Amino acid sequence: MNFLCIHCHFHQPPRENPYLGLVPIEDSAQPFENWNERIFRESYLPNLYAHYRREGKILKVINNYEHISFNFTYSLLSWLLREKPWFVQRLKTTGKRAIATSFNHTILPLDPEEDREVQIVWGIKAFEKVFGRKPSGFWLPELAVDRRTLSLLVKHGIKYLILAPHQVKTKGNYLRLHMPEGHIDIFVYDGELSHGIAFGELINKMDEVIRRASARKGLTLIAVDGETFGHHKKFGEMGLAYLIENYPNIKSLEEIHETMHPEGETDIWEFTSWSCAHGIERWRSDCGCSTGGLPGWHQKWRGPMREALEIVRSEVREGLFRVLEKYTKDPQSALFDFADILLGGSKEEYLQKKAKRPLSKKERVELFKHLYAYKYISYAFSSDGWFFADISGIEAVKNLLFAKKAIDLIGNEELEERFLRVLSEAPSNLQTYGNGLGVWQSLVLPQRVSKERLVSSITVLELSDVIPQEGILGNFYYKVEGFEPWKVYIKDMETEEEFEALEELREFNLVHVPQPFLSWLLDKWAFAYLEGDVSFTESYELLLENLLFHAQGRYFEAGILIEDKVKAYLRLKLYLLLKRLVPIDEIKKVLEKAESLNLDIRDAYVKFWIERYISRKILTGLSEGEAKEIADFVKDYNREVGKYDLMVNLWELQNWAWENRGKLSQEIFSLLDFE
Repeated sequence: MNFLCIHCHFHQPPRENPYLGLVPIEDSAQPFENWNERIFRESYLPNLYAHYRREGKILKVINNYEHISFNFTYSLLSWLLREKPWFVQRLKTTGKRAIATSFNHTILPLDPEEDREVQIVWGIKAFEKVFGRKPSGFWLPELAVDRRTLSLLVKHGIKYLILAPHQVKTKGNYLRLHMPEGHIDIFVYDGELSHGIAFGELINKMDEVIRRASARKGLTLIAVDGETFGHHKKFGEMGLAYLIENYPNIKSLEEIHETMHPEGETDIWEFTSWSCAHGIERWRSDCGCSTGGLPGWHQKWRGPMREALEIVRSEVREGLFRVLEKYTKDPQSALFDFADILLGGSKEEYLQKKAKRPLSKKERVELFKHLYAYKYISYAFSSDGWFFADISGIEAVKNLLFAKKAIDLIGNEELEERFLRVLSEAPSNLQTYGNGLGVWQSLVLPQRVSKERLVSSITVLELSDVIPQEGILGNFYYKVEGFEPWKVYIKDMETEEEFEALEELREFNLVHVPQPFLSWLLDKWAFAYLEGDVSFTESYELLLENLLFHAQGRYFEAGILIEDKVKAYLRLKLYLLLKRLVPIDEIKKVLEKAESLNLDIRDAYVKFWIERYISRKILTGLSEGEAKEIADFVKDYNREVGKYDLMVNLWELQNWAWENRGKLSQEIFSLLDFE
C-alpha cells in the first residue's frame, strides 16, 4: 500500500505598520492594495475553489484544504482573521488537517533559548485559538532545526514535524528521533517531487507526479510553500486539484501519524534548513544564498543587521523581566500567557490572573509597553528580512521598523544609538543608501507615525467623511469633537496610553499623512472630483460625440484632443458606474457608446474593475437572473476584447454558482462552462 501526502506551508510576514496597526499601500502589489491582498486572490482563495477541468469545462470545484496537510503562520492568520474572517471560518472546517508553527517566522536555532520557547508556546496557543484543539504536528520556519529546538517541542507536547531528506541521517520517509526528553517523529519529504513542483515544471505534469508517487513504496510526502499553488505558479491550484482528484490514496500527516508507526530511527543534522545549502547561514552571513538582486551583489549586511537587532532584543527582554518581576506573580507564565491578549483575549482577565495586585493606570501602561515591545522585537526577527538581496528590501526595512517601534516603546535613546552604530556597519548594495544607517534614515524613519501626525490625519479623515467621528482605526480608539479647533482624543489599545489634543490644521500637509490614510483620503477627494467632472462633461456629451463622429477619417487640429477627452470621459463614467454596482445594462451602454465612436477603452484596469464589480455584487446578494446577465455580458466582452490578458475572469461567479448548486437551474451552469 502506498500513500501520498501534500503539505503546504502558507506564510506571509507581518506587513502592518506597527505605529498604526494597518497594512500600508504597497505599490509593487498593484492593482491590489498590498501583497497580502494580492496573494490571497492568487493563492489562498483559489485553493478554496480550485477548478477541476476537462477540455475547457468545469467538472467540479474542489476545496484543496480538505485534502492536503497545511499550516498557516500567525502573521498571516492574524491578517486573515481581521480582513477575511469568513475565509478563516471555512479553514476551520478542515482544521483536522492543520499543524502548528511558531508564532513568528523566526529561525528558531538562532533565537536565544528563552525567546525560542516563547515562539513555540505562542505558536501553539495561536493554533489552539484558531483550530480549537491541541496540535500534534509542527512546522519549523524554513525547516531550520537543532536538537534543542526539538527538545522544546517535545516539552510542549508536539509529536511530529517535517524535515528535508538532507536533514536526517537515516534514509526513510517516516522516522523517529529519541532524545532524553522523549521522542519525536519526523516525516521526510520527497526532495525530487517537491523540488520539481516548486521550482520545476512538474506542476504542469501531474500525471507524471502520479506515476512517480505510485511507484514509491509506503508514504510519499510532497512539501512546498503553499503559495506555489496559484501565486508562484499561475493556476497551480488547478494542478493540485487534478492531483487530488486522480491519486487514489491521499492522506494527511495527522491521519498517518495516528495510524502508522515510524519505519525506523534516525538522528538529525543540526543547524540545517530547507532553503540554504550552507545550513542556516542565509540568516546571518554572506553565504551566497539569495533571492533577487543583480549579479555581483553581496549580503555582507546580514551579520551586522542581526547583531544590531540582537542588541535591542537583549535590552527589551531584560527590561521586560524587570517589569514582570515587579508586577506579576510568575514572570515566565505572564510572558507565555500574554499570547492570550495578542489573540484577542481580555486584558482585565489577564491582569486578574497574573498581577500581584491591582495596577494603577500608569503601571498598566508601563507593563503593556514592555510586553508589546517584546512582541515587536520578535517581529523584527522575521526570517524574510534576511532572505532577499539587500537591506533596503521591503522585508528587511519592515524588520527594522519593528525594532524602531520596540525601542520607542521602552523609551531608550542610548539603546538606539548603540543599535545604529552596529547597523551602520551593514553595507547596502545600493549607493543611494550606502549602509544600514542610510536605510534607517531614508526608509525606516519616514514610516514612524507620531501622535501629532496621527491626530491631524484623523481630523482630516473625519472632516472628509472617510471615517466617522468616533471609532477604531488600526490600534487606536479615537473621538473627534468640536470645530476649528477640533478636539481629538486617541487611546492606544495596545499600551492603553491616552492622548488628547486640539487640532487647528494650520500646518497640515498631505506629505505627513501616512499610508493607508493617504490613499483613503486621495480616493475620497478624487472620487468627488471625478463625479463632478463626469457630471459637467455630460452637458457637452452630444457636442463632443458629434465632433468626434464627423471627424472620423478627416483631420482637424483639435480632433486628437477631442478624442482623448471623450475616451477619458467614458472610462471615468464606466469606473463610477462599476463602483456604484449599477445594473449591468448601464455598463453595456457605456461600452456600446465607445464602440460606436471607434474608441477602445478596454484595458487591464477595466478588467480589474469589472472583476471587482462581480465580486462585490456577489457579496451584496445576487439573483440567478443577475448572474445570467453578468455571464452573458462577460462572454460578449471577452469575445470583443480578443487578448487573453484583458479578458474578464468569471471565476468568482463560477464559485458562487457552485456554492448555490442546489438552488440554481442547469442553464446558469451551462452558461458558466460547467459540464
